[in-house]
Amino acid sequence: MDRSLYSVRPFVDADYDALARIGAALVPEFPATADEMRHWDRSHAINASLVHRKWAVEETRAGTVVATADLRHDSYGYHPRKFAVSIMVDPGHQHRGIGRELAALLEREALERQAISLWCHVRDGDARSMAFASRHGFATVRKQWVSRLEVTSANRASLVDRSNELESRGFRFTTIAREGVDRPEVRERLYRLGQTASADVPRIGTYTPISREEFFAHELEGPGFLADGLFLAVRGEEYVGMSSLERDLKAPDSLHIGFTGTDPRFRGLGLATELKRRAVEYARGHGYRALHTTNDSLNRPIWAINEKLGFRPQLTWIQAEKKIEATHA
Repeated sequence: MDRSLYSVRPFVDADYDALARIGAALVPEFPATADEMRHWDRSHAINASLVHRKWAVEETRAGTVVATADLRHDSYGYHPRKFAVSIMVDPGHQHRGIGRELAALLEREALERQAISLWCHVRDGDARSMAFASRHGFATVRKQWVSRLEVTSANRASLVDRSNELESRGFRFTTIAREGVDRPEVRERLYRLGQTASADVPRIGTYTPISREEFFAHELEGPGFLADGLFLAVRGEEYVGMSSLERDLKAPDSLHIGFTGTDPRFRGLGLATELKRRAVEYARGHGYRALHTTNDSLNRPIWAINEKLGFRPQLTWIQAEKKIEATHA
């Protein structure tokens, strides 16, 4: 990287607009807003024990941010010596050594924290990025699919309303809007379900519970939160299944399906399918054109439900890992 043209500095709040711009250029199918990115980072920062550092690269003459780098612990897969890393370079400034400079910076920072493993996401089919990751020692671990459903093309045959059958077995269905999103007991029930249902979700690290404050920030306080789009399956006074819809702030005609999970005791009964059906019908009834969601390649049960509904992969992320245990042997 030519230091006369570019400089690296700590990331500041004003840089989120540039981060959103660069992200949209790199992943135009699913861009995020600056407010969404800011919220994600602030939610992560609730846990002060988690490392999270960000840097920006400025084009010196124009003062424009053209790249960012990120080093963080994973909230749901916390290990003190394992870190997620990310580098994003504006397409107009690629092939100028910026990525190499940031990769070296991230590795130095990680090694200072005695890192034994680094994780990253690389867009499948992006030959340059895949080669870059490989040169820096990252190997593919698994994949994630970002899939899209055109609501009018949803498989209606798979959208059979099983409410009566499931209610006869002791379940009821509602939304967090009806339950009262600000009621402490409602939030506590949702938190308990979230932790129980998340424990065996496939992920690149080993599951670690998060705090109530983090969970509420993630699930109930984001800029795209829809209280009447967070669907719940209830048994007695206990929440046993959930599926959440979030507004896509960059695409007002679309919704994002966030976390869908069921208490392990009640899996295999069709609760998740019924919750997904309600999400599709919500989108249809409110005039939304599309739904999109992300699935880990190892989470076959949820992917099977989505595929049956008509979701089709639109973007694939490779999840890669660099093991560096030998550095501290």
